[in-house]
Amino acid sequence: MAMLEVADKKWIFSPLSINLQNEIARSLRISPIVSQVLINRGVTDAEEAKVFLRPQLSFLRDPSLLPDIEKSANRIIEAITNGEKITVYGDYDVDGISATALMVECLEVLVQLNGSPKSEIDYYIPDRLEEGYGLNTEAVEMLSRSGTKVIITVDCGSNSFTEAEVAKKNGVDLIVTDHHEPGCAEYSRPHILHKSNGNGKVIGEGQLTKLTEHQFGGGIEGQKQHSEHVFGMVNPKLSTSLYPFRELAGVGVAFMLAWTIGKSFSKSEKVVSEFKEFLMNAMGYVALGTIADVVPLKRENRILAKYGLSSLQYAKQPGINALKEVAGLKGKNIDSSHVGFCLGPRINAAGRIGNAKMGVEMLTARSEKKAQEIALYLDNENKKRRKIQNDILASAKRKILDEMDAESVKVLIITGDNWHPGVIGVVASRLVGEYYKPVIIISTENDIGHGSARSIPGFHLYDALEECEMAFPDKKLFISYGGHSQAAGLRILKRDIPEFKRRFYDIASECLRSEDLIPTLHVDLEIELASISRSILHELSRLSPHGEGNPVPVFAARGVRIVGRIRRFGIEGKHVNFYVRQENTTFRAVAFGLGERCEIFQKGDMDCSIAFTLREAYQAKEKDFQEFGSHNGSFREKLELEVMDISP
Repeated sequence: MAMLEVADKKWIFSPLSINLQNEIARSLRISPIVSQVLINRGVTDAEEAKVFLRPQLSFLRDPSLLPDIEKSANRIIEAITNGEKITVYGDYDVDGISATALMVECLEVLVQLNGSPKSEIDYYIPDRLEEGYGLNTEAVEMLSRSGTKVIITVDCGSNSFTEAEVAKKNGVDLIVTDHHEPGCAEYSRPHILHKSNGNGKVIGEGQLTKLTEHQFGGGIEGQKQHSEHVFGMVNPKLSTSLYPFRELAGVGVAFMLAWTIGKSFSKSEKVVSEFKEFLMNAMGYVALGTIADVVPLKRENRILAKYGLSSLQYAKQPGINALKEVAGLKGKNIDSSHVGFCLGPRINAAGRIGNAKMGVEMLTARSEKKAQEIALYLDNENKKRRKIQNDILASAKRKILDEMDAESVKVLIITGDNWHPGVIGVVASRLVGEYYKPVIIISTENDIGHGSARSIPGFHLYDALEECEMAFPDKKLFISYGGHSQAAGLRILKRDIPEFKRRFYDIASECLRSEDLIPTLHVDLEIELASISRSILHELSRLSPHGEGNPVPVFAARGVRIVGRIRRFGIEGKHVNFYVRQENTTFRAVAFGLGERCEIFQKGDMDCSIAFTLREAYQAKEKDFQEFGSHNGSFREKLELEVMDISP
């Protein structure tokens, strides 16, 4: 049986807004091409476009608009003045680790400025597999016994009602900083997995459960209950928040608290010089967590990411520099892709298969030697993670090949013994990218299956799991489950997996149409190749950093012909370099994974349409230009097209 090949993409063109396009272009003296891209990103007036193109720290809104932030800052200053122990409790992903490092360093700066070295600053990162996501009562009680008087959570959710009550009973003031929706899905804790009763929901990486809103304090009523036990809750998504931007990452909220601490300590809107230096350096942490957590890179997040990438570029912290060195980025200009594909995965690796605390240890290391040692450890952990992940991916592909007709089914459910639960979600994402179908991977150990699921737009995973559970009200299918539309997880008895597969396949067959299984490519604008210039590329560069909510612009051109020699490269020659011509304009192009289709169009001497991004050209050899010869009408040798798709 042949491995399924992804179908041609369905191109979705953004609607044109000619009048608004011209208005913004005239006002800011930019190209209509760039102004249309801005409109496609939701920027609909000239003033907003100006802020987008020229992000400034002064555009950040007043953090005092966040609920409980000034109250929390004053309690933290009081604790340090009185010599009380403070523990920062963080999550084990990049957002949580970077937020933990930021807050620990903030408190250490405050200790130094306050002249109270007796105040102990500590941190705690739960184990992904043993403890799971967020606060847990055992950890709260342990921290209390260790002398902690204030716990500051970062990126650990806003719904730990029971844990908040335990903290208060133990005389610990709990300050929650978070960016999740109150009552929304979050990572579960193994010790409560078997208490699922089918209400509420909590999401995790292979270990998920559902809890009632009362148990986890969800919704407005939960917020009221929390107020009785939590000293302060800082979250832009709370109903009490006046902060106009809701989409901060966990590290972004931590930064706002640190900024407020600095202002409160300085008794001024302007923080003292030592604190200002800390805040500017700490923006590198903000960029790490903001970009890695895939929050929309708009407004505050865009400003923080822009300045944070610069902070990473010129970092003074030994930990960041050691991380850049092991990632091969020493001396390079750091952009958002480096965070997403090079720096973030190394920090994440320890949390997935090892000790997540090592990420904080590295980021907060004072000596270069210690930072380098930990960075090498994280690099090795990432290599182990990649090997485990690739082994599971290869095994899953073999099962797809041997056990199912991948072309006919509308969802892929793959089971395997003893697959690492820390990485099966990543493997599911990879398979969704390859097959463009919902994917569920279940790792079985003894009699229990731990599942992680990823979906495509148009298919709601959590609703499908709920329908599976409710199909026979008198029979419980899952031990636990939870999630949202695009990511979910479950625990199930091994003996019930065949029944689950039957139910889920039926649901997918009813809900998914054939056209839903065609991948989409969003195109910003159709343009003529002759309109592309270095000045356009320069203007487009002002749209960076790119990420969620602000993707790299994709353009389309029709009536294009492939000319000159096609050169294959990469494994099995799937990738190609070639030239494209539209009327009298020619560009060098590269296409990844489209080698055969490019050759088909060239051999057929056919015009085609291409969807592409624009970038600086790699240095081509002189003989390439000579060989190209007569095809060169107006050849833009400094620019290059990266072809995303090609069609008739």
